[in-house]
Amino acid sequence: MASLELMQLADASFPSGSFAFSNGLESLAKLGYLKTMPDFRQYLSCHLEQFASAELPFLNSAFAATDPPAMPAPAMAGSEPASASIATTRIPAAPETFADVAREWDAWVFLPAQRRASLSQGQAWSTALEAARGDECVVQVRPWFARHGLPLHFLMALAAGLRAAGFSLDDGRQLLLHMALRDQLGAAVRLGLLGSMQAQKLHGEHISVGEAFCAARADWTHSQAVRAAPMIDLGQASHGQLYSKLFQS
Repeated sequence: MASLELMQLADASFPSGSFAFSNGLESLAKLGYLKTMPDFRQYLSCHLEQFASAELPFLNSAFAATDPPAMPAPAMAGSEPASASIATTRIPAAPETFADVAREWDAWVFLPAQRRASLSQGQAWSTALEAARGDECVVQVRPWFARHGLPLHFLMALAAGLRAAGFSLDDGRQLLLHMALRDQLGAAVRLGLLGSMQAQKLHGEHISVGEAFCAARADWTHSQAVRAAPMIDLGQASHGQLYSKLFQS
């Protein structure tokens, strides 16, 4: 059942708000950096490396942190855990609380367009997860952030929501990797850089690329996080200077 529930969250129709953002892709394309298919392939690999080097370590720490926003109720005797892989990943227990990790991530998300996108998606993700699940633990996530004065960034909202719903770190990694690929390829199609069939082919080819990056950083915590693709950050920073825009970032 857990895998089917994860598929629901990974579906493109799940209203997490990601369709409105290109994460710098639109800027780089309009500035002439993505003229050929090799250009785009290189960009996509850099995007996945950036994801694995920056976002994945914070996801690891968010799952290892103490005092999370909410935790699921214990499973009834004889019932299956929310995820069969819940005990397969071990990250050393972090001394930081979840709030500490969330504050560190807030400091990381400093580019205006990137910050607006993160906060908008955090609200959209939390609202959609509450509607889909309805669990009391999930519903308590947003009030917890408000009580602690923490911005509801997408990555932290996703980590808190998945923990509250009983999903494992492995589930979170797989979901986030899929979304990182899906959203970039979907944006490329909407920008006219790729056709739908090309996007599906690239998605299949780059799953193993993303998994390799993630495996190499599986035990990283947020203190080891780095930004591995400065050109993507520059694309994000220049988005507001575009004359016309399809996406909000």
